[in-house]
Amino acid sequence: MESSSLARKAGMIGIIGAILWLIAVIMQYSLNLVEPDGSALWIVNELIFLTALACVAVGFLGLISGGAVANTFGKTVVILYAVSRGLIIIGGLANLFEVGQDSLLFVVFPIGGILSDISALLIGIAVVTAKRWTGWQRWMPLVHFLVIFFAVSLPLALGVTPDGPGMAGELIMGVMVLGVALAVFKSAANPRSYAVSPQAAQQ
Repeated sequence: MESSSLARKAGMIGIIGAILWLIAVIMQYSLNLVEPDGSALWIVNELIFLTALACVAVGFLGLISGGAVANTFGKTVVILYAVSRGLIIIGGLANLFEVGQDSLLFVVFPIGGILSDISALLIGIAVVTAKRWTGWQRWMPLVHFLVIFFAVSLPLALGVTPDGPGMAGELIMGVMVLGVALAVFKSAANPRSYAVSPQAAQQ
């Protein structure tokens, strides 16, 4: 089935993205690449991060082909999440090319972050209420949001971690997106994920 094949490919790309993210985080902190210095090693590290984000976006898009969401709302919030990753990638590329901090491109970082949190929450709700996945898969997108929100986003918003989530927070982010990618990949082996009821198809 074409949807199953797409879900498997998207899930695998998402898994690769999560692993690249974890590698980039470990590389960033172990080699002291937190502050941009324009060095070749820092550029490589940034490129790994950006590649990881792109792959993670593809993994989340696999929620659609993987049958996790069935209606227009669910598909829309998944696409919005991918857009949020794209905005952050744009900001990362701007940073890579040393665009000044007063550039409008740097506005995309907070916008991308906020859009990411909102869409991740709505994705979690959409997948749970759709009831098309079962077991841990059904709850993984919501767990992804809750863990990242309370471990990373909320502390940052409250000023508890003004310099960013740190290594622990970024590793948590990688583990959570890995969980979603694994759920998408596993959905390819679950035919039930692709059975759309007439009622769901009309929503």
